[in-house]
Amino acid sequence: MNSRQIESWALRVIDCVKRGQPNEDFLVELKRDWIDEAKAARRIAGHANAARGENILWLIGFDEKEGVDCVIGANTADLASWYSKVESFFNELAPRMIPLNIPVDNKTVVALLFETDRAPFVIKNQAYGSPGGGSVELEVPWRENTAIRSARRSDLIRLLAPLELLPEIEILDINLAATIGGKDSEGNYHSDELRLNSELYIVPKNRERVIIPFHLCRVEFEIYGIPTFESNWISLNPASGINDKPGSLTIESTRHEIIINGPGKLSLKAAAEIPSLPEDAKNCDIRISIYLLPTGANRPVVLTKILPYPKEKSSASAIANFLK
Repeated sequence: MNSRQIESWALRVIDCVKRGQPNEDFLVELKRDWIDEAKAARRIAGHANAARGENILWLIGFDEKEGVDCVIGANTADLASWYSKVESFFNELAPRMIPLNIPVDNKTVVALLFETDRAPFVIKNQAYGSPGGGSVELEVPWRENTAIRSARRSDLIRLLAPLELLPEIEILDINLAATIGGKDSEGNYHSDELRLNSELYIVPKNRERVIIPFHLCRVEFEIYGIPTFESNWISLNPASGINDKPGSLTIESTRHEIIINGPGKLSLKAAAEIPSLPEDAKNCDIRISIYLLPTGANRPVVLTKILPYPKEKSSASAIANFLK
């Protein structure tokens, strides 16, 4: 995730709290100030382990209880010394951190993005070996709601299993088009939309069948300075064949899911209604993030690509062919 995406995520959370809506994003932690390093290490480890591979975001200098005055501001100079001490409480490996200072209301909120794909993360018991320090040398923390506890065996199974289930997926080709709203050749009305067409190659990690339901997939479109918007329609199908040869012998699909029995090429189509955009936004690039979640996995495969905003628009009368 790049700086622009981190800032966009943080600003969405801040705007939400300012509107009086509580932060309900499990992947986000809000802190008024830098907390004790040992306590922070345990909370970060527990949060990262429970995220199961998803990035997590901490915002420092932000108090949800203050409502519209939630932006308190943080001392940015404290970060370097603070996190070096936090890392010392981890055993072998700490989550990779990407810091970003975000100006809001003439103050600075420090956003800390932690990459969790190398979980599980283990914390040292600093009292181990000293009188009254107990017999436990290491702990795998786990976040449940807002509390931190030691991980159970079932937690670790859920943490490690998705990494084995996720297939490898590569983008072979991708293009983006914009359509002008109106009626198509079949008389159906369509709004202004972005339409994504992509060819992917998928390789399962093992011999088990991979099933990806369409309702567990989404495509996000991000333009700098504009709230991220999502696809309202997505489909996956086996790649089209050429010269009487099938596109794939290992992939089949229904109206609701795609079924992968082995390595093969597939086609992804998605559409998103274009929100109201300032004219200069149409001169920017669009960051496209494709999320595909197989059944049984707790996190999706995420594919990203940056494309220019489409300069030419097709009419709604051409949409019917895209939907087939």
